Amino acid sequence: MKKILVIGAGNVGAHIISHGIAKNLGADFYLMDLNEELTKAQLLDLKDTLLFSGNSRVHGIKFGDPIIHEMDIIVITAGANQAPGETRCDLLAKNAKILNSIADGLKPLKEDAIIMLVTNPVDIITKMAQDIFPVDNKQILGTGTLLDSARLRWRVAEHLNINVNSSHGYVLGEHGDSEFVAWSTVKFPHLFSEEIRPQIEESVRREAYDIIEGKGSTYFGVAAATVKLLNAIMHDTREIFPVSTSYPHFADSDLQRTPLGVPAVISQHGVEHIPPLQLDSEEKKKLTASAKKLTDLYTEYKEN
Repeated sequence: MKKILVIGAGNVGAHIISHGIAKNLGADFYLMDLNEELTKAQLLDLKDTLLFSGNSRVHGIKFGDPIIHEMDIIVITAGANQAPGETRCDLLAKNAKILNSIADGLKPLKEDAIIMLVTNPVDIITKMAQDIFPVDNKQILGTGTLLDSARLRWRVAEHLNINVNSSHGYVLGEHGDSEFVAWSTVKFPHLFSEEIRPQIEESVRREAYDIIEGKGSTYFGVAAATVKLLNAIMHDTREIFPVSTSYPHFADSDLQRTPLGVPAVISQHGVEHIPPLQLDSEEKKKLTASAKKLTDLYTEYKEN
């Protein structure tokens, strides 16, 4: 059984394990958090679900445990929560410190360990992880715009009155305010008028803020997206998902090194391959602008 370490016992981390158990992922889950009382409570609650699923197992773990070296996949959800009215980029300074602390506590890592970032702002946190962790960049990925694309696809499905699994389309770029719907990737784009397109795009972009205003944080969707990626890695499915990874097809070398949400083939090795996108001219400009925003923000952070 693959060993999966989830760092962060809050709503997101706990729901990732809960969803993984319900989906019969068949993994040894390890949960870690500095809040030991919360971790103990979450573990008890999660173990209560084991009878009703497959063969997953759940354990608690602390920094310094020798078994950390055996972890196949490390999922990092720990970080400051996004407050109402706060953008993901506002979280950068706080969560960068947390990431550095986590990296120090995880040494030594398994050589072929996959590191998955869920903490926001996920694109820049993924870039930081690539700088910090001593593994190949293809082994480090963020959840990117997979959740945003899921938000798009159920709206597309409702508009077309079809099953959500038959809808197609990607949200690309930053998992944040500069993301955009690549309408050229949407199924039957001609059925979406110039009036409805911006309405859908804005509702996708605003959804996280609406959820946070209503209940404090998002966790159902991102947990499901994370488990989908875990399944692809564990079973080497080589499915294509829009994750936070560097896009090598930019002309600008700086932008090539900036993770953002682009479709990538996900395998047991992490990011197996990143095919070039077939976008229209306007979409290419939006993707470049989103990458430049993230690059500039990361440069400003490093300089300060």
